[in-house]
Amino acid sequence: MRKLKGFPRIIAFVLGVSLTIITFYTAFTGLFLASIQRSIHLTLILSIIFLWFPASKKISPKDRPSIIDYILSFASLFILFWTLINTSRFLNRIVFVSEMSTIDMIVGVALVALSIEAGRRTMGLVLVVLSLIFIAYGIFGQHFPPLLSHSGFHLREFVDLMYLSQRGLFSSLMGLSATILFIFISFGTFLQATKTDEHYMDLSLSIAGHRPGGPAKVAVLSSAAMGSISGSTMSNVVTTGNLTIPLMKKTGYKAHESGAIETVSSAAGQIIPPVMGTGAFLIAAIIGVEYLEIVKVSIIPAIIFVMSIWFFVDLKAKRNGIFGLNKNETPDFLDTLRKSWHLFLPLIILIIMLILKFTPFIAGSVATLLIFVLSFVRADSRMGVKKFFLTLEKCSINMAMITGIISCATIIVGVINQSGIMNRTTSIILSLANDNLVMTIVIICLISYFLGMGLPVVTAYILVATLGAPALIELGIPAIVAHLSIFWLSQLSTITPPVCMTAFAAAAIAKAPPMKTGFSSLKMGISFYIIPIIFLFSTILTDGWLTTITIGLVSVVAMYLFAASLEGYFFGKTNIVMRILSFIAFLFIITSTLNTVIDFQNSIMMFLFGLVLVAVMWIFQKRRKVQLVN
Repeated sequence: MRKLKGFPRIIAFVLGVSLTIITFYTAFTGLFLASIQRSIHLTLILSIIFLWFPASKKISPKDRPSIIDYILSFASLFILFWTLINTSRFLNRIVFVSEMSTIDMIVGVALVALSIEAGRRTMGLVLVVLSLIFIAYGIFGQHFPPLLSHSGFHLREFVDLMYLSQRGLFSSLMGLSATILFIFISFGTFLQATKTDEHYMDLSLSIAGHRPGGPAKVAVLSSAAMGSISGSTMSNVVTTGNLTIPLMKKTGYKAHESGAIETVSSAAGQIIPPVMGTGAFLIAAIIGVEYLEIVKVSIIPAIIFVMSIWFFVDLKAKRNGIFGLNKNETPDFLDTLRKSWHLFLPLIILIIMLILKFTPFIAGSVATLLIFVLSFVRADSRMGVKKFFLTLEKCSINMAMITGIISCATIIVGVINQSGIMNRTTSIILSLANDNLVMTIVIICLISYFLGMGLPVVTAYILVATLGAPALIELGIPAIVAHLSIFWLSQLSTITPPVCMTAFAAAAIAKAPPMKTGFSSLKMGISFYIIPIIFLFSTILTDGWLTTITIGLVSVVAMYLFAASLEGYFFGKTNIVMRILSFIAFLFIITSTLNTVIDFQNSIMMFLFGLVLVAVMWIFQKRRKVQLVN
């Protein structure tokens, strides 16, 4: 981002603050018409992006927008003006039937081009190339092979779809960006402005800092907590990682291990309720269920994942003799709580309001304003007038990258839906998999992985869910299970080499080899592969609480054995034979959770056999310790 000064800084400030105020205003007074709400959001964000984000790192000025940036920013505002003064005409026309004026055509094409350029500036070329491929597919669809071909869009039809309907740039995805996502990004922004992330860190230090591998456990707790709210794994690594990674290295973790622990802990935030890095709202909107339903079914899987990271960290510390910080180096728990209790109230109020069936838009807005009010309780969290307005602006800036992503995603999804390729993709996937669920899952895993290499998690999830979820649903998988599985699989790109930008960012902080950090992240975050399998082949997401908790507890035991196998520690250091036995015990116990493919009797037998192996290993380790002492 640029460091703006002078007149450009004033313009950017006014735009950013205005957008945040408008969004909060509509939260309390009622939304504008969908086309107005979404056009205000998109065009103001585009204008902000062209002012703050340079077109090129080498050529563009770093302290001011170029002439081209001013033109693009003004063009975005003109599109808003044209849309607002023609709203009634647009509402009364029939999509793909009514005529459109020449200016409508120019404005529509310009909006698509500006959205793609904004995506390039905020997220790079991969998203742009993918958008252009789908645009080409939409316009020249008749020239593709028979399996993929369609009649093709005329330019007027394409502009009608993208600009004058609510199936393109102003679709429900943009509506989600303009309301709920904006509010919850603002919630995280206000938390950071009041230094709540630092208080999370202090509280985590007071709880786990003195334990074996303490700083690593602090990273698990604090990064997972803040990652859920911040909405970005990368930004979470950059903020909390600057404190946790040096602490981990200081106590004995290797540089690449420190970076990997921070990477996976930050990634965990994206699947932890109640916010799930805005993922819960996306899933709820796409499949048409209540937001609380997504939160409810995500609690136990999130606990399993966090516990699996904790096991890796704990066993690694015990194997390598890594101790925690001294007591005098960690904050006192009660003292920390006394200083920061007021900063946790907004999150509690948010959860209560959601349980009481307030809309996420209202609940998030109230909780965000409550952060500002409660910041005055103590001097170190207090927000003055200047900081308040700068935070309002920061909300829009933080939202810019997400909206840049979503604007490109809406273009792609619009083409997919209008061309009918979604149904054909389902047929192609089922045909390649020969209607086999396991093969279908493998294909979707591969698609998630390769798309995730160059795309953010949000975009990867939207595209894979659009193309792959119908195939799973057609094979009998409930919609909520299909989408949550794909959402989890979409996290893989952040931790899986060869392209894992979050791990690379952590490696830079840790001064560690990037690829080595990536492979360590993959090892510790392997549950991103395992838990979706539990989703798909058990009733953990669809049955009652008793079944869900039972499967959750069994899965936690299995994940401990998996970590013990990879780390080589089970009540003491283990040899290769014990590692293999740990892995076999893991396979038996994790397989016992798959209650949709294994009957109850066989499930119990597998679980008991796994426990027998655990007992044998425990007895062997106890005897070995006695022999070493003697």
